[in-house]
Amino acid sequence: MKARTFSAVIALLAFALLSACSLSSTASDSTTTLPTVTSSASSSNEAPPTNLSAIQTAAERYGTDATIPPILTNSDTITTAGLGPVRVGHTLSEAQDAAGVIFNAASTGSEACQYYTPAAGATGASFMVVNDEIVRIDISSGPITSKSGYGIGATKDAIKAAFGSKIKESAAGDSLTFVPVTAGDKSMRVIWELDANGSVTSLRTGRLAHVTPKIGCVG
Repeated sequence: MKARTFSAVIALLAFALLSACSLSSTASDSTTTLPTVTSSASSSNEAPPTNLSAIQTAAERYGTDATIPPILTNSDTITTAGLGPVRVGHTLSEAQDAAGVIFNAASTGSEACQYYTPAAGATGASFMVVNDEIVRIDISSGPITSKSGYGIGATKDAIKAAFGSKIKESAAGDSLTFVPVTAGDKSMRVIWELDANGSVTSLRTGRLAHVTPKIGCVG
């Protein structure tokens, strides 16, 4: 009887021990089999967000506090076609888009003829607009030069030597005019104004009828 009772006790103890082991294993598994949290970025095939500042339109970056610097800069040059990306023949809107900066109207002028200056990016540049079309570009100060490198401070002799017969000097000796020979440019001119010492004080480009007068939007 005692042996049977002892066996029963041993069996009960063994059962209790097995139950405890089973509970411990279940608790341990519950902390190691939690579902993995996957972020939406890693589980999605979508591309990362685009850098919006890199794809702004010109209208979005207008102004001196532009996110993107103006396209038109002091590194651009005067040619018979215009100034850098801005072309003679552009509308005002097209010119602003090309320059990447807003153009501010001068205090004088009218819708028929008005000068505009870029809010940033091209020192000393102004654009003569007739009936919403760029017809002339003036450089009155700053580092901008012609494509050949002749800007404010250049000398009459250097310009004449560089262009030869394509340069016409005014009767008074106070200006030099580049006369292109290519058919597409024959109605265009580049003009350098000179001081008494023969140094360039300003330069401009544009259509013959509009660029010839020393002062634009007059008369």
